[in-house]
Amino acid sequence: MKRTPMHAIHDALGCTWTDAGEWKRPEVYLKTSIEAEYRAVRDRVGVIDVGTLGKIELVGPDAAELLDRVYINNWRNLKIGRTRYGIMCTEEGIIFDDGTCGRLGDQHYFMTTTTGNTEAVFQWLLWWKAVWGLDVEVTNVTGGFAAVNVAGPQARDVVAALTTSDASPTGLPYMALAQIDVAGIPCRVLRVGFVGELGYEIHCPAQFGEHLWNAIMDAGRPLGIVPFGVEAQRSLRLDKQHIIVGQDTDALSNPFDAGLGGMVKFDKPDFVGKAGLKRAAQSPGSQHLVGFMIENLAVIPDEGCQVVQQNRPAGRVTSCRFSYTRGQPVGIAWVPRELAEHGRQFFIRASGSLVAARVHREPFYDPDGKRLRS
Repeated sequence: MKRTPMHAIHDALGCTWTDAGEWKRPEVYLKTSIEAEYRAVRDRVGVIDVGTLGKIELVGPDAAELLDRVYINNWRNLKIGRTRYGIMCTEEGIIFDDGTCGRLGDQHYFMTTTTGNTEAVFQWLLWWKAVWGLDVEVTNVTGGFAAVNVAGPQARDVVAALTTSDASPTGLPYMALAQIDVAGIPCRVLRVGFVGELGYEIHCPAQFGEHLWNAIMDAGRPLGIVPFGVEAQRSLRLDKQHIIVGQDTDALSNPFDAGLGGMVKFDKPDFVGKAGLKRAAQSPGSQHLVGFMIENLAVIPDEGCQVVQQNRPAGRVTSCRFSYTRGQPVGIAWVPRELAEHGRQFFIRASGSLVAARVHREPFYDPDGKRLRS
């Protein structure tokens, strides 16, 4: 079992715990509720412990080359001080992991991975580095950093109160990466928006994790800051149709069928999975991953419920929650290719009956992304 540096704080605040891979994470805080945490992030500001994310450093003259070969999208053109979302695939073109990676220097990159895949990605990078004989040092620094995400329309006010650096939209724009002092300690700050709001993902040396958390809570208290857990985070990210690798994907999922085909850059000389992805691009799968809305407000299908076509199983629900913004259940599901068009109706077997759902091919919330880029 693994605990983040802020584990004792969460315990003192009162929370129910959930398992995320080997890690313990707060699911919801007992003095609030999922809805209260959700609305705090949408309306004001919230903070979540994301120290469970994998953190990997790549340093050396071939760091960009390694990234270019293990990710399906481009990395050579990433500028210093910028981050990018990336997807890794296996040799067969199956989605393996996703995350962000930022460029700290000419030969220095900082990568984050999904919570449950850290060691697998680390070994993956070491393997391909050796296969290609690349000059780059790859180091798993997950245990060396604590991390939090401060998110919400007032997140900038909280961060600005804790640093003398420029946290404005021009000083630290969307998808930027900066090494600055926050609450008097050296931090790496990434402007990312997994929950769909203005957000600052702050990484600091693990020994200062509690200090950083307490400083953020103190600075945010006049604004009504609320700590939020995994359950609120899942609902918030679902509003944006941001997938979770391993939950919304499986051992057969490729980027094209998952709606991420635009990220594949075939103009690169070579990368892991290129041949498999070329085949996938030419032969679409029988199922596609889509967002959906439930028309019956009283029913929220469980994850794993069957999508039914002509009274036979034809897909499955991978994520489903009640969206407090839309006022109805929303989710993500694998559906037959012919039903994957925006607006098409399909049915889900839930609670012993068929529940009508409708495909929604754009984010349920802030589809233009104006809030997370603000």
